Amino acid sequence: MADVSIKKLSDGHYLVEGVLMMHTVMSVLNEAAFIFNSQQEINIDFAHVENSDSAAVALIISWLAKAKQKNIKLHFLHPPQQILDIAKASDLLDILPIS
Repeated sequence: MADVSIKKLSDGHYLVEGVLMMHTVMSVLNEAAFIFNSQQEINIDFAHVENSDSAAVALIISWLAKAKQKNIKLHFLHPPQQILDIAKASDLLDILPIS
């Protein structure tokens, strides 16, 4: 089974690495819970995501909800084309803070 992880690059900047699919998103969801504790603004970089599916979009939406609940500005950087395609097909592209 492919692995996924999230690493802190600097304060408020995190990098997701690996395969972000249905069988891996729960581990990164749990692993990333700490980043929503004390940040005012968070950048999550997907530059090292090798593969993704619709579960990645669900993860992003979950993170958005958590950030909104805690009044955190959230930005997603370098999302894989698969995430962009799914978000576009789901009519979510306009509401996702993707750079």
